[in-house]
Amino acid sequence: MFDFTRQEQQVVIFLSFLALVGLGTNLLKKVNLPFREVILSDNRLYKIDLNQVTESDLLSLQLFSPKLARQIIACRDNREGFNTIEELKEIKGIGKVRYEKIKDLFFIK
Repeated sequence: MFDFTRQEQQVVIFLSFLALVGLGTNLLKKVNLPFREVILSDNRLYKIDLNQVTESDLLSLQLFSPKLARQIIACRDNREGFNTIEELKEIKGIGKVRYEKIKDLFFIK
């Protein structure tokens, strides 16, 4: 049907690949968006158990750096679990402002 040269075929394949990557990225954004809206909006439908949360869960909230997420998990493991949400304030990197932003995300079981 089309009479493309070898170089033109490579360009078409490359552009098709880029289009698929773009569509895939867009789809992933749409899939993750409702999760963020549920967790981060003022009308939260559920909270996360601070003693069960994983590092990847914390990172998915996009409120924690990888270093801070590791510190939270390490602190929890050293204490054998948190007793109160307020114990997060003792972690370096969680000051008053950050604590106020995150305190309502968690509960202790």
